[in-house]
Amino acid sequence: MLSGLALWLPLLHSAPALAQAPDPLAFDAPHKHVTASAGQTNAVVSYTLTNVSTAPVIIRDVALSCGCSVANMPAKPWTLKPGEHGQVTVTTDLRGKRGSLLKTAIVYASSGTRVLTYQVDIQEPSTPEERARNQSLAKIDRQAVFRGDCAKCHAEPARGKLGKELFAVACGICHEAEHRASMVTDLRMLRKPATRDHWLQWITHGKPDTLMPAFTAKAGGPLTDTQIHSLVEFLSRK
Repeated sequence: MLSGLALWLPLLHSAPALAQAPDPLAFDAPHKHVTASAGQTNAVVSYTLTNVSTAPVIIRDVALSCGCSVANMPAKPWTLKPGEHGQVTVTTDLRGKRGSLLKTAIVYASSGTRVLTYQVDIQEPSTPEERARNQSLAKIDRQAVFRGDCAKCHAEPARGKLGKELFAVACGICHEAEHRASMVTDLRMLRKPATRDHWLQWITHGKPDTLMPAFTAKAGGPLTDTQIHSLVEFLSRK
């Protein structure tokens, strides 16, 4: 028995590993990096896709990491024949934003899923006029994050949740995101301990003239008083 096994082992080790099928979609780059000037309202990045296989590939959709970005492609669904290429363009609204933003674009195709990323570095205003313009942009309706497409990520998941579970979907989505924007406060790195009154004020009313919205339903936010108090309790123990 052992001698028979000894004869088979060399053959097993010498057998070639199964080769993984190559991705039929080739991208010019999986990551893009653009710089936006102070006061610029939109940033645009484009990805060039090429079908390098011998069969058609269908691009069904491109999903983005937040509602402030919009993806455009030639058609939906979009069929790329062998050898054909085309572009997916992503436009991100920069109004009221500053610092660095890191976003994802997920391409859903018949050949599988590909995750692309892009970074936008927003330059700081260098003149009093530019600073004044940025301040006016920051006064754009901060409650808009709870309406339209943005609500799918920032309002709807919070329904019926309390405490830790609510924090994950209402606060953590921005403040503890893997690709947290540099303008968003890291709650683990506060300069001084926050009190219950601090949390209650910030969650309920937010901060005017910034992107921090008011979460209370009385101001158009998604949270009830009970939900807000559950967040205050959780954050006070965190």
